[in-house]
Formats: sequence, structure tokens, C-alpha cells
Amino acid sequence: MWVVDKLRAKMFFVYLSGSVILFLVCLPRDNVYDPANPDFKMSEFSCVIYFRDSINLEKIENARIIYRYMQIEDTTDIIDDSKVNITIKDNVAENRVTVEILQIYSPNYFTVGPFNVTLSKEGRDTTVLLVDKTPFPVKWDTGYSYSDTESILLTWYKSNADSFLCYRLTRHNLMHDYYDTIAVIDSREDSVFIDTNIVENNKYRYFVEVVLKDGIKSSGDALYITALNKAPVSSEILELKGDFFIYLRLIWEKNSDADFLRYTVYRSTDTESFDSVYSTTDRNDTMWLDTTINESAVRYYYYISTVDSGLLESNGKIISGINRITVEQDLVYIHKGSFIMGRNGSTVPINEQPQREVVLSSYLIDRHEVTVERYIRFLNDGNAENYNDSMANIGIIRNGSVFSVDSLDAHYPIAWISWSDADKFCKWAGGKLPTEAQWEKAARGSDLRIYPWGDDFYMDQTPPVFKLANYVAGYNSINESGFDFDGAQLHATIGNYYLGRSPYGLFDMAGNVSEWCNDWYSSNPPVKTTDPEGPEFGMWKSYRGGGFKNYPEELTSTYRNRADPNSRKHDLGCRCIYDPK
Repeated sequence: MWVVDKLRAKMFFVYLSGSVILFLVCLPRDNVYDPANPDFKMSEFSCVIYFRDSINLEKIENARIIYRYMQIEDTTDIIDDSKVNITIKDNVAENRVTVEILQIYSPNYFTVGPFNVTLSKEGRDTTVLLVDKTPFPVKWDTGYSYSDTESILLTWYKSNADSFLCYRLTRHNLMHDYYDTIAVIDSREDSVFIDTNIVENNKYRYFVEVVLKDGIKSSGDALYITALNKAPVSSEILELKGDFFIYLRLIWEKNSDADFLRYTVYRSTDTESFDSVYSTTDRNDTMWLDTTINESAVRYYYYISTVDSGLLESNGKIISGINRITVEQDLVYIHKGSFIMGRNGSTVPINEQPQREVVLSSYLIDRHEVTVERYIRFLNDGNAENYNDSMANIGIIRNGSVFSVDSLDAHYPIAWISWSDADKFCKWAGGKLPTEAQWEKAARGSDLRIYPWGDDFYMDQTPPVFKLANYVAGYNSINESGFDFDGAQLHATIGNYYLGRSPYGLFDMAGNVSEWCNDWYSSNPPVKTTDPEGPEFGMWKSYRGGGFKNYPEELTSTYRNRADPNSRKHDLGCRCIYDPK
């Protein structure tokens, strides 16, 4: 403790060699050996100062006081019971002295000073009220804080604290008992936050903390909110393909929803009227073979519905596929990717040049040419206007609005159809006519082969006997001469030329009947190299593949021809493509 000491001066005279020397000696007044006043004691002035919070009058236990008396500064710390005792010893006539409080250091309270306190010889008590540095905690606006199915909206009242630095939002997950800071917001005006990183049905406790520039902070009451049940993330069908005769196999992605309950598979034939056809509560059960379908050559539409324990439901995207058409008529999947379209060379027709790379999306295509039997189903399904009398030449019998065919002619390719007939049939079947690029890729693959089976037209066979395709060798309009050369005089049944299949396993891509394509014909190849579709308008429609009236040079996979869309020919039919999705 700092003490003020007053000194008393005494003078001594010393005679030395006839001279007088004056010494000034300073002695403490409380020196018991002072001959003038041996019992003297200095006066003591003191004051006990209590420090309290100015709002709630609570004790303040952590502070340091800097004070000054007679131009001398000293410090002291708050001692027990939130008080400090200042004592000064001085020999003055007054009963009281004044001490100046210069500053009070406190981590939690504003500095107060300077001010004076009076000390007395009898001692006295003084209480000093200090202002809390801690900012007032902000309150939650509970009327605008709530949870919906996707997030929790947090709203609080704006802070009016001096030297504001930021809001700090803390979240306590009561289900798993962990804390994390979810946001630091440095704008005083921004008092809204949307918490999207939540788990449905979990209960959370939130705190909003006001932080000042000097690091002081305060946190108000907690806000308790339970996250509502979210609709589950939808599962999507990853694959839909033909499997086991006429059945379709579905494979979908595993759902990760926290309260997963079940998958339900819905099916339709028209994208409007869906029925539930399968359900499972096993999250890991993500594959199903639809054995409930019993009709071939039908496009089916599916989607997966995911249901959670709260019975909220999410539907995946609709995906469709055509089931296999038994042994007679099935589909071939052509993978997406590039291939070389066209040919170069001095003997190559100009409309096949130049050779170029084309990129196609994946698609399904009929393995066989459309048969008379399939076309009759189309006619009998309300499409009688797509019949013409020439079809009697290929065995189609008409009786009013009902059509039939002799079983011997059922598996021959359809002919005598216009482009419009072919287009309408493919749409009825759930597909469309192929573009020239799609047809050519299915015919030659990606290895630049000239014919569907390879580069050699005869492929180790000795002409004129040749049974890789049905072409002009067996056709004679007058008699049957040459019939044995290729096994057929006119049409041949589908699937007859097994060794002449394309790289993808398609039959009759050369010979038998030519096939309508979707493109308007152009003598120049399309500029577009990704999924080209030909020109927008034209006079003729393209057809491909050659038929039983064509010569070997007209059976190449790159050979192109054209016809009036309304024309009908004995050797012109079609096959269809389908969207694999």
C-alpha cells in the first residue's frame, strides 16, 4: 500500500577551525528517537470502496484501480467481497483528504474516471456503480422463426450495441449432442438466416451471440425448433431393358432418405393413367423384373415413387421402353458414340461423299424389317386408311374394316407402303423412322465395312450362288430362273440370311426390301455432325438398304436413294427406332 510520509527538518551548527558549518538533516516525523516528540505517530486516512453493477447491483470481482494522491500514482486490485481499501498516511491537520481515481480497468465493464473519493481518519465506505460492457443480448423473433420441409428460418431483433462487430449463430443438435457455428454475420441490419443443413425430424437449439469489436460478447436465450419431415429425395430409374421373352427389367438408384419407408413402381401405357404394380420396403431392393406384362411390342412407361415414414412422397422421372417382341421381332440397342458415315473414292457415288465422323445418341432399332403380320395389327387398330389395294400382292386380305393374312405370308416384310404409312406405323409402335445416320450406323457399325457382313460381297462364296442377302440374282420378272442363286425370287421371310447380319446383329440391312428413312433427301451430306436429321424441307424422302431388285453395288451400307413420299413400291418397306430412355 502506498503511504505518504511527511519529513521534518532539523538544523545543526558545527564549529570547525573557527568556522560555522550549517547541516540540514531530514528525519521522519514518526522517528521514535525524535528528541522533540518521541511519541509522535502519523495520521491514517482510509476508505473502503465497493464496486457494483449499475443495473443489477451485483458485485464486481475483477478490476484494477489506478489512483493518485499528492501527484503520486499507485494501483490496487479488488480484494475479497468485491471491495478495495485505500489507505494513506499523512500528517495533516484536516480530518479528511481527497484521492483522485484515475481509471478502473475491467474486462467486463466500462472504464469510469477520473473522479474523487474522500478518505477520513475514522475510515468510511463508498459504493461506485460501473456500467456493464457486455452488449444486451438480442431476442429471437419467434413469430418469424419456424421450420418448413426444406429449412429452418431464424429471425432475431437487431442489436443496438456500441462497437458492434458481428452476430454469431450457433446450432446445437440435440439428437446427436454436438455444437457448430453455422454463420457469422457482420451486418447489424441482417438479422435473418436460413439453415438448410438440417436433418428432418431432428430437434435443434439455436443461440445468437452479439460480438463487439473488443471481443466482448453476449448470448441470449436459446431457441428450440424441430425440423419438419422432408419429402424424400426421389429415386430415378437407371436402366430399363427387355429381359426374358416379353418382360422388362427395372434398375433404380438406392434411396438415402433418413426415414425411408418404401419404393412403389408405377406403370402406364399412355403416360396419363399410372397404376401401382410393385412395392417393397427394403431400401436395398433396387431391381424388379416386370412379369405382369403379357403383350408384346408395347411401349410401357414407369416411374419410382419413394415414400417416407411421414407418408411424404417423391416421384422420379418417367422413363419408357418397349418390351421384347418374342423371337420374331426384338430390338437392338445401339450405344451412343461416333462412327464413320459415307465413303470416298472415284467409283463411289457423289451423294455418299465425303466420308466424315458423325456422333449419335443411343437408340433402339428393330432387328428385323416390319412384317406383314405386325402391319396388320396396325391396320386393325383403327388405321384402315393406311391400306392400299397393292398390298393384296403380299397376302393382305381385307374384309370391310378387318384385315388378315395367310400364315404363309405373315413373316414376310411389309411393302407397298408410302412414307406416310411407314411414319404413322412407327409412331403407332412407339417409335419413329430412323434418320439416314442412324440407319447407316446400325448397318455398318464403326469399322468402315462396305457391306453389313464385311468388305467382300461374296465372302468366300462362289458366284452366282450367294445367300448373304436377297438381291437381284434371284429376281426375274418373267420366270423363276435364278431363284436358287440367293434363295428367293421376290421377298424372303425375315431372318432368312443369318450370315448377312450387321455388326449389331440386324437382319436384311442389305437386300429383301429397301427401307424408308425419316430424312428429306439431299444430294449433299448434312453439315451437322451430331445427331443429323437432314434438311428441313425437300421433294423426296430418303430410303436405304437396297432390295430384291437391286444389284450388289446398290447393297452397300452407304448407298442412298430417294422417292416421292407418296410413292409405293413392291420392294420398299421399313423398320423403326425407339428412344431407349
